[in-house]
Amino acid sequence: MANELTTTKEYSVQEIAQMGQIFAKSGMYGIKSPEMAMTLMFQAQAEGIHPCKAMQEYHVINGKPSLSSQAMLARFQLAGGTAKWIKRTATEATLYVSHKQGGELEVTWNIDRAKRAGLLGNPSWTKYPEAMLSARCISEAIRAVFPACLGGMYSIEEEEDIAYESAEKRHLKAQGKQEVSIDNKQAIPQDTQTQTPAKPKAAKKEIDEDTKQFMDGMKGLWTQAPEIYKSTMDEFGFKSANNVPPERRGEVFNTIVANISKAAQHQSAPTADEQTDNGEVDNSLF
Repeated sequence: MANELTTTKEYSVQEIAQMGQIFAKSGMYGIKSPEMAMTLMFQAQAEGIHPCKAMQEYHVINGKPSLSSQAMLARFQLAGGTAKWIKRTATEATLYVSHKQGGELEVTWNIDRAKRAGLLGNPSWTKYPEAMLSARCISEAIRAVFPACLGGMYSIEEEEDIAYESAEKRHLKAQGKQEVSIDNKQAIPQDTQTQTPAKPKAAKKEIDEDTKQFMDGMKGLWTQAPEIYKSTMDEFGFKSANNVPPERRGEVFNTIVANISKAAQHQSAPTADEQTDNGEVDNSLF
């Protein structure tokens, strides 16, 4: 008999879309949009899980789907794994797990370990230390012994720690501070004035194909008739081809071509013989 996590019904896209609207309006489980709800439900359907059950198991933290630690443990046990709590208090938790395909493992998390990992800044560790320690034991043990039942996801508690750490770093950066680790203890903020900032690498400027073609064409026109090119650009009020906005490129280019053609009917068009003193073509107009 199928367990409560599975479903044999294939929901249509329309049905999932309707359910997505309902879940998004409810605001439960961190669902903020119908698209987010639909994505989770499609994933659930691929795993044979009822969409409603998926909403209970999956929570979206900082834009990423995560599993509750209890859902992780339930999946592990349904997949044939066994788990036994050796110790579970507000200061330390130890979990023993085993699976015929992954072996056995005993994992311990205590407050000192959480402190060394820099996790205690998250208020949840102060409010619910037993739950946070237990969650870490579950996710680490199951991920090590039988990760197939997790689908590569982290627990809600892990994602909350990651989200809190990211928010804290953004806050410190906004205040002109950064985190440094000293003697493997919990990170503490330091003024950036005492640090020598690394010189940022210049971002490589990418040029799209349309811009490249325009610049190559403009360079060809300048090489053919530099005086006409410059006078036409002056009429438009542009100092170089780089200053021409995309919506006016065609107009500028065609006008220069027309002016060169008119000049050719009366006299020979100027060439690029007008060069700088050192004999190199002046590319400043580009």
